[in-house]
Amino acid sequence: MTLQINTTATSINWPLGQELSDQDIINQLGLTVTQNGQNILTDHVSINKKAVNPNTAGVYTIVITAVGANNEYATKQVQAWVRAENQQIQNQAPQKQINRQPVSPQPKKKKKTIWIIIGVIVLVFLIFFGISACQAHNDEVQNQQAQTNALNNTNDKLDDLSQQNKQLQKQTNDLKDAVNQYKENNDKQQLQSQLDNLKQQNQELKNNASNNQALQNQINQLGSTIDSIKNNPSQADSAINEMKNNQNQFLQSLQNTFQKMINDIEQLFGR
Repeated sequence: MTLQINTTATSINWPLGQELSDQDIINQLGLTVTQNGQNILTDHVSINKKAVNPNTAGVYTIVITAVGANNEYATKQVQAWVRAENQQIQNQAPQKQINRQPVSPQPKKKKKTIWIIIGVIVLVFLIFFGISACQAHNDEVQNQQAQTNALNNTNDKLDDLSQQNKQLQKQTNDLKDAVNQYKENNDKQQLQSQLDNLKQQNQELKNNASNNQALQNQINQLGSTIDSIKNNPSQADSAINEMKNNQNQFLQSLQNTFQKMINDIEQLFGR
């Protein structure tokens, strides 16, 4: 499935000394997310704006990340221009003064005026190229910082998914151990107590799990399997085998998601 981040603009205006919310940025960009050509909700969009210093004028890079319903992953970079609202008007004022050439009937004064104008134009060009060079350097530094932040953010998400998957696997193994112990001692009361404890752990994992639909589905299925065994312990083996088959498919899907996220980050950073 194709996941794509779409914007009607490639940059935003960020008022100097003010904060912008994620929704403000989405509105300025006209941002939408499509999957197979269909618009989806922007609830699963995260905007990394840590590189932006709203108190210092300049051009900064914002990294936008979207995760689809089936773990598709897409990123996009846009620029944020931090500047005062009246900055453009102030920048135009000197140009108007430069274009004003005094009219004098005396040739010597006219020649002197021309040299002054040429000198001012040269000075303006030097200042312009100096500012451009500094801005290019700042842009490079900010872009590198934004890429580093995006990589760290992605690594955190990968770590969270990996940790939550480990917890899910541990609960599954604990469920199997409880069923095997029940087969040996036929102690239904002990089995019910163990299942209640696992059900509580399953609910805690569900509440704390990341916004990953595939992982949420597996957590829900484990909870349903626990309930099924509580109601009918004699059918525990068939319930566990059915859950195990679905988990194998989930693990393959999760592995593919991890690899795709890593490949996308490496491609984005040119590594």
